[in-house]
Amino acid sequence: MVDDFREDNGATRFVPFSHRCSGVPNDLPEDLKADYPGQVLACGPAGSMIVFNGSVWDGHTVNRSDGPRRSIQGAYIRRCAPTGADLAARMLPETLGRISPLAKYLLSV
Repeated sequence: MVDDFREDNGATRFVPFSHRCSGVPNDLPEDLKADYPGQVLACGPAGSMIVFNGSVWDGHTVNRSDGPRRSIQGAYIRRCAPTGADLAARMLPETLGRISPLAKYLLSV
C-alpha cells in the first residue's frame, strides 16, 4: 500500500471462499462496482502489504475521496500453471526484440 487503504478511497475487496468456486455465480451484480454480498475490505496504513491467493476474487472499490489510493502489485505463478494474461500477445514486437534471453525466460515469452 503506497497510500492508506480505507473504505472511502477504494480499498481492495475480497470475496471470501470465492477461490473454491468453479465458475461465475448466477447472482453476480450487473454493476461490477457495486458491493458484493459478504465482501471484505483490506484496509490498512501506507506501507502495509496484502498477501493472498490469486484465485480469490478481488478488486478495488470506488474511490470516493479527494486523494489517490495507489499500490504496487506483484504476483507469483508457477511456470507450469496457466496465467490470466498472455504476455507475449500483449508485448510490442520492439519490446520483445530488445529484452534479454533471461527476461524472455522469466516472462515465458
